[in-house]
Amino acid sequence: MHQVKRQWGWIVVSAITWGGLTGLACSATVSTTSDRAVRTPLSAPATLAEAKPTQAESSKALLSQAFEAATTAAQLAQSANTASEWSAVATAWSEAIQALQAISTDSPEWLFAQRKTREYLANQAIALQRVEESARLAVFPPLGNRVLDEQLALYLSYIATFDNPDILIIGSSRALQGLNPQILEQRLAQQGYTNLKVYNFAVNGATAQVVSFILRYLLTPEQMPKMIIWAGGSRSFNSGRFDRTFAQILESPGFAAVQAGDRPTFASETPLAATLNTANTTRDKTQAMPVSSINGYGFLAVNDVFNPDSYYQSFPRVPGAYDDAYLNFNLEGVQAVSTRAIAAFARSNSIPLVFINLPLSDDYLDETRSGYEQQFQQFLQQEAQNGDFVVVDLLNEWPGQNLFFADPSHLNRVGAAQVAIRASEDDSIPWDVLATPANQTTEE
Repeated sequence: MHQVKRQWGWIVVSAITWGGLTGLACSATVSTTSDRAVRTPLSAPATLAEAKPTQAESSKALLSQAFEAATTAAQLAQSANTASEWSAVATAWSEAIQALQAISTDSPEWLFAQRKTREYLANQAIALQRVEESARLAVFPPLGNRVLDEQLALYLSYIATFDNPDILIIGSSRALQGLNPQILEQRLAQQGYTNLKVYNFAVNGATAQVVSFILRYLLTPEQMPKMIIWAGGSRSFNSGRFDRTFAQILESPGFAAVQAGDRPTFASETPLAATLNTANTTRDKTQAMPVSSINGYGFLAVNDVFNPDSYYQSFPRVPGAYDDAYLNFNLEGVQAVSTRAIAAFARSNSIPLVFINLPLSDDYLDETRSGYEQQFQQFLQQEAQNGDFVVVDLLNEWPGQNLFFADPSHLNRVGAAQVAIRASEDDSIPWDVLATPANQTTEE
């Protein structure tokens, strides 16, 4: 959860950074002017043999192209407002980068070109962010959670690009940064399950109620995958704790839209205008989609490595007895009802359901939390037996391996890759239902 908040903080910083765009324009202009000395105008050759430029002349011509494109990018950025205008800025930076990268590695100018490329890449990244921020990409009224709004828009765009995923990962922030879909694709391909598509639709704060809402009410049957992997832990199942995320969804315009019969798609028109006479519940196509570091596969890569000595200098150490996540710990109630509804939904639609109980660090699993987690493990096994779904329990998979964690309860990029690898090798998961004649392996 902390990581998602940090990512939004970085976006604000980036936006503020771009506020100094005039400085970028001046920088690019100065570079162009100060580096004009490196340009060597080529006179018309007298013969065909003379037409071939020397390496030095080629490098200087490429540098000239890069500086001119960078100046164009900086100038365009000063007046850019729309997505198409910011896209033109990003394209100009791309042209500058391509020119620099075309310089030969044995050219004296090559090292300078590499350093300049770093600068241009950073500028291009800001321009691309502005493209997304400026685009009117809202596909549905707000649902009370910015990550859910973003994931919904990204998922629909993913479907438009690749068609439905074979595997849909869902869960809370622990799943968002704790299971890498691309690594799972790659590892399954190595086992013969080629061309599988995996998307991570995890949302920070997603409880069983939230997951049930997404699967059973928000997404359409046409948007369903062939398999669902629900990743998370006990905190999403505690019915004794106030479900803030679901409460925000219930109060949102998006929930009113769902109740009125609307579903998020790029193709269809909303029936809300004819059904509801309120500006707060009509689909607002002018609302820009949130932009974070979540990638095109729905995954949030976090590079932080949990170090207790430094971590607790910035964050308080909260014993399990005082952890709000386990407040009034109760595995029977609304979250249990939602869990059973999800299992029934998957079963009735012939979609295999897998729950992965994600690892927690030893530092987090003190005596109190360990007791609650053991209750949850027993709950999972009983629910899996009754609901006919698979449980992969990785709670204590990596004792003492802090290098896999970003904080006491969230995995980092390395841990997310390891979970994907571990899942791909688990024989209890019915991967064979995803096999097609083209990718189904035969045993010798």
